[in-house]
Amino acid sequence: MAGKTDRTAININSIARQAHVSTTTVSNLINSTEVFPISPETRERILRVMRELNYRPHIGGSLMRRNVPRRPKLGFVFGEECMNPILHTAGNPLVQRFLRELESAIEQELDWELAILRVNDENSRSEWNERLIDVEAVVNFGQLNCLMCDTMVRRNLPLINVYPHTEVRRHGSFAGIPDEFDFVFWRNERQMENIFQHFYARGARRFLFLASCNIKENRPEGFGFDAEAKISGFERALAAHPEATGRVLRPGKPRFYTMACEYHLAREMMLAVRDELPEVDAVMCHHDIMAQGAALVLMETGRQVGRDVMVSGEGKFDELRFWHPAITTTSVDSIRLNAEICRLLKLRRTDRISPPETVEIPTIISSNGE
Repeated sequence: MAGKTDRTAININSIARQAHVSTTTVSNLINSTEVFPISPETRERILRVMRELNYRPHIGGSLMRRNVPRRPKLGFVFGEECMNPILHTAGNPLVQRFLRELESAIEQELDWELAILRVNDENSRSEWNERLIDVEAVVNFGQLNCLMCDTMVRRNLPLINVYPHTEVRRHGSFAGIPDEFDFVFWRNERQMENIFQHFYARGARRFLFLASCNIKENRPEGFGFDAEAKISGFERALAAHPEATGRVLRPGKPRFYTMACEYHLAREMMLAVRDELPEVDAVMCHHDIMAQGAALVLMETGRQVGRDVMVSGEGKFDELRFWHPAITTTSVDSIRLNAEICRLLKLRRTDRISPPETVEIPTIISSNGE
């Protein structure tokens, strides 16, 4: 049974013997160093043996021989921005919240440590080889890179992809790369529909939606996908309520793409329709930072958020919870999200044969002041 195999007794020689190939062939496959392509049949035979024996190559053995303590490491990759500096990635409020809660969860549940992985060139196989050499598994947020996935398949490393949409975005050619990853997701468009219904049930009939600067016309790749999903959720909700009116405000192309910049873009969009604001019942925003900018303009025009007009964001960013507490925010159920990630990591430590799982995580609505 794969789950009961003693991994310490399995090495590259064991894999080569059972797959009926040379150790050089196994090494070349694992490290992507073959001079001539390995045939699909040989590749599959080696990978099948690795899965059956639950073998994953890493540097842990050499560290143990040198009496160097090593905790299992979970790698994190921010798919759309995997070439950005690590602190830039960690500075994104959405990713920062996710990482903080994920790090706490794997520390408590698995006694693992978390490492943010980045590459200088996402199209470099050697860089992915280097970054993934000492991890036990990877959680990828967003877009999947073909070379990262291929490297992980070759090393029999578990991959969990996390994304706020049902459709997985991919970078590069995935020809010949099997979908051997677990997928945990929530629905951004449904978040917008839920917020709309939440406000509608409280009497709102006249809506505005403030879109992110990452809309398709500004940024067709990467985050444009996320922004358009939220817009489509708002538009579907509006179409389902004929007695309600509303429209989407789309910002122009900014000089810099940062979430902080969107605070000012929200203000600009609100000021551009200043004369309409007295008639608006609810303002829905792409995320919490934009909601703060919208709330400030409303207050400047004499309207009290929570009493005269309802405002929503998304993300439940801790840093903004007490700016305008009356703002409603929607977010993924982070407790459930991290519980599922930990469950899958535990499962894949011993089981690399059962089919990948797809798990939908619910979203929740709350006040920023809670």
